[in-house]
Amino acid sequence: MWPFVGRARELEDVMSALTSPNANGAALVGPAGVGKTRLADEVVARLEQTGVAVRRCYATVATSSIPFGALAAMLPADMRTANPLGRAVEHLAAGPQPLAIVVDDAHLLDDASIGLLHHLIRHGFARVLVTSRPGERTELWQEGLLRRYPFGDLSRAESDLLLEQALDGPVDTRSSSLLWSGSAGNPLYLRELVVSGRAVGALRVDDGIWSWHGAIQLGGRLGELVQENLGRLEPAHRHALELLAYSEPVELELLASLVQEEALDDLETRALIRVESSGRRTVVRLGHPLYGSLLRATCPALRAQSHQRALAAGLEATGARRREDLMRIATWRLDGGSPISLTLLAAAAEQAWAARDVTLAERLCRAAVDAGGLSRVGHVFGQVLMHGRAPDQAEATLADVMTGPLSAADLSRLGATRSMNLHFGLGDADAAAAVLADVDVPGLPEDLRDWLKVVRTLQEAQHHHVTTVLESTYQPLMPHLSIHMRRTRALCLLHAGRYREVEEEVDWCEAETLSLGSESPAPDYGEMRMRCFALAYGGHIAEAESLALKMYDTLFDDLDFTGTTSLYSVLSFCARMRGHGSQALRLAREGSPKTPGNPLIFDTIALASLASAAALCGDGALAEEALARAEKARRPAWRLTGMRVPVARSWVLAALGDIRAAADAAVTAADECAELGVHGGEAMALHDAARFGVDTSLRLTALTSTMDDPMTSAYAAHATALAHAAPAVLGATATDFLRLGATLYAAEALASAARLHRTQGNARAASQASARQALVMRDFDRVHTPALRADGLTHLTRRQVEVGRLATSGLTNQQIAEKLHTSKRTVDNHLHAIYGVLGVTGRDELRTVLGPS
Repeated sequence: MWPFVGRARELEDVMSALTSPNANGAALVGPAGVGKTRLADEVVARLEQTGVAVRRCYATVATSSIPFGALAAMLPADMRTANPLGRAVEHLAAGPQPLAIVVDDAHLLDDASIGLLHHLIRHGFARVLVTSRPGERTELWQEGLLRRYPFGDLSRAESDLLLEQALDGPVDTRSSSLLWSGSAGNPLYLRELVVSGRAVGALRVDDGIWSWHGAIQLGGRLGELVQENLGRLEPAHRHALELLAYSEPVELELLASLVQEEALDDLETRALIRVESSGRRTVVRLGHPLYGSLLRATCPALRAQSHQRALAAGLEATGARRREDLMRIATWRLDGGSPISLTLLAAAAEQAWAARDVTLAERLCRAAVDAGGLSRVGHVFGQVLMHGRAPDQAEATLADVMTGPLSAADLSRLGATRSMNLHFGLGDADAAAAVLADVDVPGLPEDLRDWLKVVRTLQEAQHHHVTTVLESTYQPLMPHLSIHMRRTRALCLLHAGRYREVEEEVDWCEAETLSLGSESPAPDYGEMRMRCFALAYGGHIAEAESLALKMYDTLFDDLDFTGTTSLYSVLSFCARMRGHGSQALRLAREGSPKTPGNPLIFDTIALASLASAAALCGDGALAEEALARAEKARRPAWRLTGMRVPVARSWVLAALGDIRAAADAAVTAADECAELGVHGGEAMALHDAARFGVDTSLRLTALTSTMDDPMTSAYAAHATALAHAAPAVLGATATDFLRLGATLYAAEALASAARLHRTQGNARAASQASARQALVMRDFDRVHTPALRADGLTHLTRRQVEVGRLATSGLTNQQIAEKLHTSKRTVDNHLHAIYGVLGVTGRDELRTVLGPS
């Protein structure tokens, strides 16, 4: 049996409905596979533990036409024909009491069984729990006899927790996203995906982490379940569903033009399709993602092509007005075997690249190349190849295209792409600048001239001083290109550690994009990534994590796209700040390049993140290896992004036990960052140096004059308190770090405070700080830092921390005992021990010492 996860509130509600005075019972109502029976299992186990006699039965299609068929096992063999209902009630009332009757699939009950349950409930002979599908046999709850509890799918967090508990180990982020997308939170589908994935080897464990390899295949029991939920389909219904399987989400108007209206009504009634609002449109989706997988797998090839030709023709007939319409038409024409013009392929490829659908962009580019249109799509194809980790191939392709007969405008457009590839793909700043100079000729249209300025400034932002480049971002440009320059300005501000201004620039870019007239512009993920980093580094950990996860869920199909992998670095950083070492290391591993070859610019960030996470977890060997790879991946063209590497180096040295060298390396990293105006990296490195024992308080305090974010202020306060050996200030700094979500730094500040109090002879204050530290660290795992390795700290036990936390939340000793499934006397003893360790006399003082729960 799979673990019981994510239904704690529902379980308590149902138990209350079955055990409270004047309550009759409950009805769990929801579609198949959402876990109604699993919850009923937990309820039965709890009821039996409290001495309630439980009678359980299962309604089926076979028993639905037999009087008392589903309940036969609990009824007497000598049912009198004159009054069978009375005999059934008499038998059950004479049995063990209190009595609870649990019925699975109550929508299949016969009328006699429904009548018996009515009588038992109304006369108080039994409490009743039923599970049922929505919309069927609603008498028991519509008449007020039972409390109705709608039962839906698991949330994403619940699904992830269930996966980890079922597999007894962590699941990589991409695989958990894939399984969440495939199951849509349906626990039964999730379980069958796991079972089938393990059986065929698609889901396997590597280095302690589970991951899914390849696409989801519907086979075995999983395919049977999906087919069972689809049921028998009339030809018109199947036709509509197959069209939807190749197009969802699709406009209701388009789908309705291709199928019978009555079929759509029937399918919506059966919950096989969903009709939703999306902006100004009404769109249709399949009732579950796995329906599409099954329908596509079972649709004959010729019919599939016919469907896609029909979809393309239908959309073209509507005018193809939306941004993504050309991509859809081109895809359907390619898959449907229809003729497709080079003009359409080129336009669709540009749209796909703008939407960051890398897979589709590459496919459309290759189709255009096959049709002899390399010069038409070269500027897109070059970017696709670069981000597909083939910058050498991109350079060869673009160089070849640029030798052909091209106009100056076309040459400059291709030259800009080639220069970007040379700079960001191959790390050759000189060659990139030379190509830009060659194509920047007199007479170019204004928009192309401005675009070349944007490209040149973006490249300079990676290897020139931040202030110099920042000044050049104020050049006047055409409105639609000003957005690109403002993004470069945001990047400079991010390097400079001016995080609030980064968010202001991103806000401006988003607003300007909307003002240019696009009804639903594609989000710019570069802007969103910069916002993530600014939030994380500026002390808004929870917001950064939330935004990064939102982006991840949107982009997980294209996580090989350069730049989106940096989301792992944000998430790993947030996990490090929370003291979640294993999670930080797992995320950093997922985000780092897996194979050797041409390193790209974001690889330096990913590998530096891996080195830092491994160092935090005390894995010196892995930290050294990741740092060596990061050093090798650095290019002079990427000097500013490469500053993450020396910042990580100090932590690798600390993980190897050389704290003096780590301190020296941190100061050196701060100096290198300062030389380029990378004050964000400088502040981090100075704070690390302070944690390693160097007084950097004056430099950090000076930085707060231009970096007004709360994290840098907390860095300065922490360094100052350490330099002045001020344990009380360290305690206050810990509170500031906790407010920012930087739990790791809070624990270190408290550890230092405890050590200083003890050195200064204040044992009680030392114990209090140490206890606060233990409370802060209750969720830490695999965390190794010099401050937390200090000896002589007085910690509460894990159970004492738990009791103390519950006590500060306002629970009585009896309530704590019930929550922890122990006795009140044990809780009394724990609290007495806690008071002794901390030198306090009661809960008020305890709350003062530990802080609110």
